[in-house]
Amino acid sequence: MVSAAKSNEASQSQQIARQRRVPSSATQTTKTQVEDVPYTLAGARTSLLSGALRIACAWLLTASTVCHPGTASAKAIQTAIDDPAAACSALGQASIKDTQIESASVLPAGSSFKDPDGKPVQTSTAVCRVVATVSTEPAEHVGIEVWLPLDGWNGRLLGVGSGGFGGSIVYSELAPAVARGFAAANTDTGHRGGAQGAVGQRLDWATNPTQLRDWGHTSIHLMTVAAKAIVQSYYGHGAAHAYYSGCSTGGAEAMEEVEYYPEDYDGVHAGSPGMGYSHLMESFLWGARLPAQQPDAKLTPDALAVLNHAALEHCGGDGAVRDGFLANPLACHFDPAQVQCKAGDDPAHCLSAAQAHEAARLYSPVLDARTGKALYPGFAPGSESQWALIQGALVPNYAQPLVANVVFNNPDWDWTTFDFAADGDRLDAKLAPSSDAMHTDLTRFKAHGGKLIMTQGWSDSLNAQTLPIEYFEDVARREGGVPKTQHFFRLVMVPGMSHCGGGPGANTVGGGVPPVSNSTDRDVVSALQAWVEHDQAPSSFIATKYIGDKKETGVQFERPVCVYPTVPTYDGHGNRNAASSFRCEPAARLTRP
Repeated sequence: MVSAAKSNEASQSQQIARQRRVPSSATQTTKTQVEDVPYTLAGARTSLLSGALRIACAWLLTASTVCHPGTASAKAIQTAIDDPAAACSALGQASIKDTQIESASVLPAGSSFKDPDGKPVQTSTAVCRVVATVSTEPAEHVGIEVWLPLDGWNGRLLGVGSGGFGGSIVYSELAPAVARGFAAANTDTGHRGGAQGAVGQRLDWATNPTQLRDWGHTSIHLMTVAAKAIVQSYYGHGAAHAYYSGCSTGGAEAMEEVEYYPEDYDGVHAGSPGMGYSHLMESFLWGARLPAQQPDAKLTPDALAVLNHAALEHCGGDGAVRDGFLANPLACHFDPAQVQCKAGDDPAHCLSAAQAHEAARLYSPVLDARTGKALYPGFAPGSESQWALIQGALVPNYAQPLVANVVFNNPDWDWTTFDFAADGDRLDAKLAPSSDAMHTDLTRFKAHGGKLIMTQGWSDSLNAQTLPIEYFEDVARREGGVPKTQHFFRLVMVPGMSHCGGGPGANTVGGGVPPVSNSTDRDVVSALQAWVEHDQAPSSFIATKYIGDKKETGVQFERPVCVYPTVPTYDGHGNRNAASSFRCEPAARLTRP
């Protein structure tokens, strides 16, 4: 006999069932808006019932009992399955390869969570929340959550990424995804812990080869395989399309998927990707070492303001100074020696010789101490307002604990002794294989029909802004040119955006700040849907700068953001706060020695 659901779950699910609505007609899809089309009663709900019925039959009935539609047993199960809480609960007994479902329960709209950073998250739609662990070997425990809309599922799966060292479920990524109708999945990346570390902290996961590999390479794939099976079990059929979106470490995870597991997703957004993670750690060490060894070299907030103003004025004139950012930093050639103090200068308006040296070091690539080979790009002119982190928290929170544990197996390792030659080799040997995603052969992803949108802020406070351009150019060289590459891969550079949002520029494309709407010219995931499902490739986006970077406070200004190698160009007379006063025009591409 079917066990009764808990009384509170039953009352919640009955209320949800009464509120259900079946769309009267198919929703039209246009070039500017990809609608999330709910499945009709004859589609998704029937499939949900039949799929869950099969699970319940396998679970509840004995081998001698025949579970045919119309029998008393089947009718009893059908009645229970018609209750969303029961349908969800039945997933707890689903057999998913390499996956242990810990719980499956209805999560009502208005439920509250906290993100790893303490940020409150509230759901806006009722879902079946599935908590599970994926294990393909004894030492592996990849925690995942899959959220399944009880009503209005759009027929698609959206995998969402993590940040930093992962270590927990990111509810602020899951909640908006299901609010849009997606079934959504996220992972703790194979271990539990904070997204940051600290000097002297033992990171057990980083010294465990399986957990290190899962964090940097495989956890999204394992999550995705399990999530697809869970979607199939719950709705009775799989997702019509699968998408992934992540930023920072989530962007690196996106590139792991594209390069190593290209059949997992049809469309992928890689935002501000930390894809060359091992050399990114070297960049953190490079930027902070001189001030640590020579404190008077540190670029103070006042010094950064002087430097930033000089770079903007030199390369963009009054317009860039007013905006606070450059539209095309590739065209900027600025020498910090221009603002080095001379005899008689007011030190409040110039840089000391040590500070000018530090600025030049940050603009320059990380170099191999033996050969002078560039290992990782420097920071772009115009991004100076965001440089505080590169001289400060990035080392104690990320580079020192990760390198100390993975490379030196010594949490107390003195990071200022890092040798950008021999120690760089050790980093390449011990961290890169588990974390880097820099392969430029995307043949399998292209053959699968996959579409990739990579976004990068020109004022990123963590990642060198030109690394995605270098990667795109390398892919284009392999593919036979930019036009051929853009059939499946488009790079979008966002002027003035910092790391996954923030910064002085319009920052709603490719980061964590929500756009004005989910139209295809404002939202990257919607643009991926249009590209994958309707062959409508994006040529540009409209990004918004909100007052205080909060949507509820209103729009400060908007700008177009362009597909590389085009750049936004002012028309010379229109309102600089309006995107319509700018257009995307071809510009010189990145060149390297």
